[in-house]
Amino acid sequence: MTVKINESASDNARRRVVWLVTRAEEAVGVLETTASDGRWAMTAFSRYQLCELLDITPYSPFAGGLVEDPAVLLDEAAQAADRIVVPIDELNWYLALRGALRTAATDIRIVQNRG
Repeated sequence: MTVKINESASDNARRRVVWLVTRAEEAVGVLETTASDGRWAMTAFSRYQLCELLDITPYSPFAGGLVEDPAVLLDEAAQAADRIVVPIDELNWYLALRGALRTAATDIRIVQNRG
């Protein structure tokens, strides 16, 4: 039995992950500028790692609109990442992405709870 992989669905999932992480990064950027205590710096490493994996420029300018909960956006990105299909040679990248999504969301929640 041959299983046919729907590359289009995987590509769409990858684009959705990038879009959601970019929105989360923008939201944290706004939260960082409004917090006077610098606590958001504690999320910098995990967020930077995530941006590196997805080739996203960290601290991109905020596009406007309402600020969404970045942890929720990263949870949605993790769900979308479940639909990404990778060849065996990209498995390390995929596993690093999954870990980075969870770590960044956890770090953000820790900072939110301390606020």
